[in-house]
Amino acid sequence: MKVLLVSPNGLQELSGGGLYLRSIAQSLCNSPTITELTILSKDVGRRDAFDVSGKCRAVYLRKNAWRDVLARVALCPTYLRTYQSNIAAYATNADVVMFHNSRCGGLMRHVRRKVPDSTYAILSDNVEAELKRQHVETNMLRKVTSSLETWIIRRTEALAPTADLMTFITAADRTLFTEVYGAPRRDGVLPIALSRGDIGAASDAIERGAPAIVLFTAHFGFAPNKKALENFAEVARRFRLTSPLHVEFVVAGAKAAEAAAGYPDIRVVDSPSPDLMAATLASASAYLAPVDWGSGMKTKVAEAMSYGLPVICMPNAAVGYEAVLSDPRFRDTVRVVDDISSMVEVLHNFLQTPDLRPSREKVLDAFDTLYSYASQTRRLENLLLAR
Repeated sequence: MKVLLVSPNGLQELSGGGLYLRSIAQSLCNSPTITELTILSKDVGRRDAFDVSGKCRAVYLRKNAWRDVLARVALCPTYLRTYQSNIAAYATNADVVMFHNSRCGGLMRHVRRKVPDSTYAILSDNVEAELKRQHVETNMLRKVTSSLETWIIRRTEALAPTADLMTFITAADRTLFTEVYGAPRRDGVLPIALSRGDIGAASDAIERGAPAIVLFTAHFGFAPNKKALENFAEVARRFRLTSPLHVEFVVAGAKAAEAAAGYPDIRVVDSPSPDLMAATLASASAYLAPVDWGSGMKTKVAEAMSYGLPVICMPNAAVGYEAVLSDPRFRDTVRVVDDISSMVEVLHNFLQTPDLRPSREKVLDAFDTLYSYASQTRRLENLLLAR
């Protein structure tokens, strides 16, 4: 089976969208059912986040302001509209054409008209219009352009259900999308999938008896994550007041320094490189996700689990992790709490455990079973072979 995978994100991009794209691409590359995979994605200049080899081929597309403007004039919310003819040419050689991101609904329709014999799929990692709505604009001009952009997104997102197959990163996204746009012809859920993290630093820290590190990672340019940072700081404050344990609270991610400027007791890892983020995750003892509104933590919780980190989170951050929460073998690896007080209590009880290594091993078992590339390959094969 020959597959074409098209994304407005970059295969080498260090973002949630890039992370999800790589999870799909790697899982397809690993499938013996796929004989050839061509990936069209944004050129971000780097080539080290994903190794393209064997039956997988990557084609990088340039994105710039001019292409963005031309796409919006054509009422398409992605620069990929300017590559429509190129995409159609690649589609002629594919049995299955997959568009990552529901912004591509209109683009899919145009390509399908030119190449009608292929099977078409939309792989959604967000309800895009809802995600756009969460961006808070204060400038009047930006409010107007944001409203126009949201209208364009809704217009093209409404065409996504006409695909032969549509997948969602969470069951909650599927429910929300269906309520707004109607049910797809056929659908499934594809959660994030990752490779295991290198946890050598964790073993070293345990051997040294280093203080526990409690970590929260996010992109702090988003309003829900800024509010979650406020919650994280309050957890840290209350924990220090009530617990004798020596614990370091750390936040890491894009724009972390700016967002955490008012919290001097929290260590900040600002806009880390991939290597620094990996080292930060590996050195942590537990992961907190105090996100109480917004689109949740669809990739970050799984990323923490890939390093063996037990997770304590609020219900919003647990959206998309129903598989682990419903599995009696692993449900205690992700603890869901309702408020800050409960988060402090659960964290204190967990960190009193003399040896955290068994907990990490159990989290890694859960990750391998549910969020590894091998598990994603199985899900994709089941969906593609059922077509």
